[in-house]
Amino acid sequence: MYATSDMAVAALGQPFTLGMLVDARKDRLTPGFLLWDDKTIQENTEVTPHYSSKTSISTSDSTESKTSHLDVDASLKASFLGGLIEVNGSAKYLNDQKKFINQSRVTFQYKATTNFKQLSLAHLGNMDPQQMSVIEKGFATHIVTKILYGANAFFVFDSEKLDSSSVQKMEGSMEAVINKIPSFTAEGKVKIKLTEEEKSLIQKFSCKFYGDFILESNPATFVDAVKTFAELPKLLGEHGEKTVPVKVWLMPLKNLSPKAPDLLTDLSVGLVRRVEETLEDVKQMESRCNESLVDGVGEDFPQIQEDLHHYQKLCNYYTFNLQQTLEKKLPSIREGKEDESSLRQLFDSRDSSPFSHENLLKWLEGKEREINVIRSCVEIMEGVKFVHNQSELDREVLSPGVQHTLCFVFTSLESADPCLDAMDQYLDSFQPRSTNDVPWYYSDEVLTRMREKARTFHDLANMHKTDSNFRFLVAAIENKKYTGESIYYYKDGLLVTDDFSKPDFPPAQIRNGDDLIWCNEERQSFIDSLNLTQGVMKVSHGGEQSHPEDPKSFDPFSLFMS
Repeated sequence: MYATSDMAVAALGQPFTLGMLVDARKDRLTPGFLLWDDKTIQENTEVTPHYSSKTSISTSDSTESKTSHLDVDASLKASFLGGLIEVNGSAKYLNDQKKFINQSRVTFQYKATTNFKQLSLAHLGNMDPQQMSVIEKGFATHIVTKILYGANAFFVFDSEKLDSSSVQKMEGSMEAVINKIPSFTAEGKVKIKLTEEEKSLIQKFSCKFYGDFILESNPATFVDAVKTFAELPKLLGEHGEKTVPVKVWLMPLKNLSPKAPDLLTDLSVGLVRRVEETLEDVKQMESRCNESLVDGVGEDFPQIQEDLHHYQKLCNYYTFNLQQTLEKKLPSIREGKEDESSLRQLFDSRDSSPFSHENLLKWLEGKEREINVIRSCVEIMEGVKFVHNQSELDREVLSPGVQHTLCFVFTSLESADPCLDAMDQYLDSFQPRSTNDVPWYYSDEVLTRMREKARTFHDLANMHKTDSNFRFLVAAIENKKYTGESIYYYKDGLLVTDDFSKPDFPPAQIRNGDDLIWCNEERQSFIDSLNLTQGVMKVSHGGEQSHPEDPKSFDPFSLFMS
């Protein structure tokens, strides 16, 4: 038998009451089945004061850290991770995670207990046939015999998105000022004393609240949090009547009837840790993906946004599949109908799947590389207008008065993504697929060519920036003929070429007209040597020309015009 003694479990916002039956195989309450009526339970309940309160602070955002704050054991954690239980109140904190990897988070916890209630089974006598029938129907495995009442509150402070180099420093500064919260509320009075530096700091982070308290409004700032914290002891009620179950003790029904269903075993701690680490890892990838979604380049190119959202969606589907399998198998394992080997195999197989840590990370690093390659080209062409699709490009090309249009086109953004395709296929068939193709943005040759063309494009755009006949644009349009980029040239609204390159202009010389000289209207100043340049084009000069001496003229000089 798995256990004959009581199990102590965290309540996690569930509405436990003394005498309630619980199916520990599924961590499910069965409120419709009772062994005694409410009056009998109240008459046999002992209440003991159990007053305590404490605060703590944490900079970790891991599931392990969060569950430890709520005293969640490995078995209950497995049920939570598998979606067997729905958390409420302060326990909703378990579902909260940072949006970005490069974001500082500090959590301040207030924990209080008020009283302890115990059902005295010794005074209830033996079970009658009707009660035995309820037990033997097999709806439940345990009964609630003890409850510790109190409340939890979590103030979750998040910074804005930061550079990776600033996260640790910001976290330390936040922790230092948040640690002062209890000192600002001495004797229930709020008195906040901050330095100018701290006043500036608290403007850079926000607050979210998860608690077992009913507030008029949830705090959103540091100052709000301090004021709310000062009120929490009063909100427990004068005699703790406004508290909720924070911990419950469950007695096996096997102790009342040998025919009661049994809880034979549970997941090993090692497998629970494996489940936790897997789900945590996928969440981390999604948070890192969010960083690229708010990147300036990521926002400007819909194709990149689409890939990033697709990646996140596939990660969500994968997580859902794992949790669904865990939800299905966990009760059977606890009942002894199957062992944990099949569940362990599911999580072990991840290492050879498209959803392995290495493959998920490889895709993200590749997408970040693609964004950086595109950014390097876009920054070279700073000031050039970006068009989001073919329709916008057509509108610009066909604008009245525009004769010449050059468009720098990123041609490979909509190409099929073999990694995402493999992830899609794996979710359908759970069969791994090879993804050995090297993406274009890892090619040094492609990168060098793209940057060279971007510089040429930028030079041409600068050369003609005051000419209304010319228009220069940047777009992302798939064209499988060209890897990485190409420059489209339009004349009078018609596409002349989709692979424009800068012509090499040879020096042009005036060969006929050696007697050409430049003079002013009074013919008193002469320029005997003229060099004319425009961009990469140059008109060279011939030999110097003679002219009459005139004392009113200036000394001879050469003139360069561009």
